[in-house]
Amino acid sequence: MDIQKTQNIYMVGIKGVGMTALALILKKMNKNVWGSDLGDEYKTDEVLKKNNISISLGFKEQNINDDIDLVITTAAHGGLSNIEVQKAMERNIVVMTHAQALGQVMNLFKVKISVCGSHGKTTVSAMIAFVFAKLGKKFGYHVGVSSFSGFDAGGFSGFDYFVSEADEYVASPGIDNTPRFMYQNPDIIICTNIDFDHPDVYKSLDEVNDAFTNFLEKLTTKTCKLIYYKNDVLLQKIAGQLLIPEIHTYDLDDAQNLSLNISGKHNRLNAAAVLALFRSMGEDESQVKKAITEFRGSSRRFEKIYENFGSILYDDYAHHPMEIVATIEAARAQYPTRRLLVIFQPHTYSRTQTFKSGFINALAKADISIVTEIYSSKREAAKNFSISSPQLVEEARNQGFKNISFCPIDDLSIKLKTILKRGDVIVTMGAGSIYQAHSDIIRAMNDVM
Repeated sequence: MDIQKTQNIYMVGIKGVGMTALALILKKMNKNVWGSDLGDEYKTDEVLKKNNISISLGFKEQNINDDIDLVITTAAHGGLSNIEVQKAMERNIVVMTHAQALGQVMNLFKVKISVCGSHGKTTVSAMIAFVFAKLGKKFGYHVGVSSFSGFDAGGFSGFDYFVSEADEYVASPGIDNTPRFMYQNPDIIICTNIDFDHPDVYKSLDEVNDAFTNFLEKLTTKTCKLIYYKNDVLLQKIAGQLLIPEIHTYDLDDAQNLSLNISGKHNRLNAAAVLALFRSMGEDESQVKKAITEFRGSSRRFEKIYENFGSILYDDYAHHPMEIVATIEAARAQYPTRRLLVIFQPHTYSRTQTFKSGFINALAKADISIVTEIYSSKREAAKNFSISSPQLVEEARNQGFKNISFCPIDDLSIKLKTILKRGDVIVTMGAGSIYQAHSDIIRAMNDVM
């Protein structure tokens, strides 16, 4: 199916950040877009409402009718086995995964830019889109956040360029285990790093590396280019095997003189990646640097939520030990004399069990770390894993880390009232629903101050 000629598009699991970004692009292309999802609070609720995209609550067979030309499904909520997707197939309605549909949308553009990497791809993609907008380019973009620096998650103004996150996770777990980025056909790839993650689908770093290798090997023509972090050993090896004319690298030195509005060494590296891209494209460097310095960050990326009496609440998507460390270091750099309190919601049993030691060592770097219950994936059963948040905390305490404790998410307000002090910097972390606890945390902050 030619997605450009498709008019009526129904999206299953439309509230997910990637699905929302794609819905916004299609809407701006003058498609009729609507969909379904759970009634739970999502970060994307506001942006979908603002763009007049209607949502049916719950997944029901009767939502699927002959007015639909195309069904696009998330990888969550059963993916290709979702009841609505199955009904669409019964009615011979074309079905695509999000990864497939995004790849088809990208193919419509003259220059396609994919941003991959275990960490940092969201911020790099958002920065690139922000710079394109500031330079007045005609482009489309797909970023896995609800919003960033005044922009929604996805957008479209013309077919000259397209920039998208390129995710290594699989298209529909257990049914289509193709890594999502393999459905993209980029002219330019930016790769920030390769690290072990998603242990529910990758069993080792070698498997992750193989997936990235396969993706980077899609760069084969004389016009393709690769931009990568030059100190990543795995990327060095892959780059050395590619037969393409343009390979560019970057490191921290490339962004040392930039004055950024976002904190952390990791964000300086992200800015260096963006600068390397626009240098390779021959854009005016002074204009690019000016745009980068105006970038104010993304939703759920060390995002300031609330401040009262000198105490500040931030929220971050960190869900891997390396990301927790990076966010803690950014907070320490910005508030070197403040007490730092982390509230971490582990994301998936498989990740928590695989990286238990890493999480303990990362959380120990805060002055106080509170661990809530594990946010489980519907693809996992707790009984299949020998891990829980209390067990993680017990192991941490056995190792001498008395600053790490457990608290159920519903009891956070009570616990915080006993430990908060004026001037504390509080950071919620996790890829699940931890942001839904912000009202309770703010209430505790106000009661204590």
